[in-house]
Amino acid sequence: MNPIRVATLAILLLLGCGCADRIDFANLGDQPADRERRILVTFIDRGIQRDLPGNSQDRYRTHGTYGNSSWSERIALKLAERHQLRFVAQWPVTELGVSCVVYEIPNALPLPQVIGELQNDDDVGTVQPMQSFQVLADQPAADPTHGDPYLPLQTAYNALNIGEWHKRATGQGIRIALIDTGVDLEHPDLKGQIDYSENLAPEPGDHNLADMHGTAVAGVLSARPDNGIGIAGIAPAADVLALRACWPEQPNALAARCNSFTLALALNQAIRMNARIINLSLSGPEDPLLKMLIEKALTKDIIVIAAVPGNPLAGGFPANIPGVIAVNQLDLNLKADGNQIAAPGRDILTTLPHESYDFMTGSSFATPHVAGLTALLLQLHPDWRAAEIKQQLLHPENLLSALNTD
Repeated sequence: MNPIRVATLAILLLLGCGCADRIDFANLGDQPADRERRILVTFIDRGIQRDLPGNSQDRYRTHGTYGNSSWSERIALKLAERHQLRFVAQWPVTELGVSCVVYEIPNALPLPQVIGELQNDDDVGTVQPMQSFQVLADQPAADPTHGDPYLPLQTAYNALNIGEWHKRATGQGIRIALIDTGVDLEHPDLKGQIDYSENLAPEPGDHNLADMHGTAVAGVLSARPDNGIGIAGIAPAADVLALRACWPEQPNALAARCNSFTLALALNQAIRMNARIINLSLSGPEDPLLKMLIEKALTKDIIVIAAVPGNPLAGGFPANIPGVIAVNQLDLNLKADGNQIAAPGRDILTTLPHESYDFMTGSSFATPHVAGLTALLLQLHPDWRAAEIKQQLLHPENLLSALNTD
């Protein structure tokens, strides 16, 4: 494993100034008071630097920038003045060749009118509301009847015969972008398992309470096996990029929120860093910018795996995008559920911050089972694409033959 490198993203304009130094994450916290009045505006920027520092092969400077062009900065500020908007942040979406700006519409202005005027502005490409997304997990309930050793308690791991898979494949050489809350990098079952970590979301008051969901998903995916400590992940040798785009709604809670902007940051970074798989254990409303980024990933043969919400009111995006592998939950094993994959997502024993473990339920935890299996298949069959992987997963009776095929 490469050394962990934690990069604090510093890429956007400071609130109220024209210098591209860093994002003021405190102002991107998506508070209820301003959530409905924030919008994303994009416009083509041919001056975007496409060969930018910041991936795991080069030396990312903690306080570097992603190089908004001076032209795009001027356009962003002119749009704010022209439409009486409050500028919040600006960032170049390098993979789409556009500049993305977050504005807040003052309460005195009618929101539909402002959006309509922006849509008719020749300098504007797209306009959309700032959408809100949720991770898909239920709060854990500890079961005191369970104890050490932990591996026999990983019922899904054992039902999927992952021990047999690990005789042939462990995900080595497969890069997986985990877009979620943060990951507890010091957990004894995860220490050294995360190759790259980057924070793209607002900081909490107590960072230690912000990493529950991401730590739990990471444990299912990549917990270190055979270390005599706790559990084993599905693809423990995969190169995991932990991209923190979500934050908890309240301290010490599994529930977490993301928004259009932070998810766009993370998706763009996952594409730039050549992830082979993107794990999205979250869901929300249709989002044009995120859809463009996910479709861009799919054109680059990146396999995108997304959770299906148990509650249809939660929104089926992005799992409903054609080409994305949609994952639902069931108790054990793997099966086809229409055009979706049903994978273990109930009472999943996994990692939590502060050297803890607990049983988790939700399609959030079914999704990394599928991402991990995908990494194992890709190690054995590096030429396979998303359609071939999905066919194997939709017909799990064939997985054993895939395992035994040289």
